[in-house]
Amino acid sequence: MSEEHKRSQVTEQKNSIPTEIHLGPNTSLDLSWLSEEERKQLMIEHTKGMLDLGRKSQELHVDSGALKRTLDDLSSTSREASEDGNSVTISHTQTTSIGRTEVLMGNTEKAQKGRLTKSQTGEKDWTPYYIAGAVVLVIVVAMITGG
Repeated sequence: MSEEHKRSQVTEQKNSIPTEIHLGPNTSLDLSWLSEEERKQLMIEHTKGMLDLGRKSQELHVDSGALKRTLDDLSSTSREASEDGNSVTISHTQTTSIGRTEVLMGNTEKAQKGRLTKSQTGEKDWTPYYIAGAVVLVIVVAMITGG
């Protein structure tokens, strides 16, 4: 099919609902067997999906850039403190659309081990709840046996 013939077909079809959805550079989906209303609805859904994909891509790009700047700042701060002869341990934890990032850097023994505390990893410390439960249990048992 000549290039001019393709252009004329595109021009002719501008006012009609496309019979094909391009899913990628080498992949397309034939919609010619669907009614015009069904094709129209599918094109609307496809367009919404592409807009959502673009929005998500932009969000990931922003979060990725922010994470890179944060890591660069932390690394620079750690290096400067170390060069000045100071001991430094820097920990940073964040959750974004990229996922959860946990960083521990510095020149101390703690930083060298690379282990984050439970609070740094976001894990809830249940110890106070266990202690409170044990106290309540002791009081209840004392009331039952003593009263």
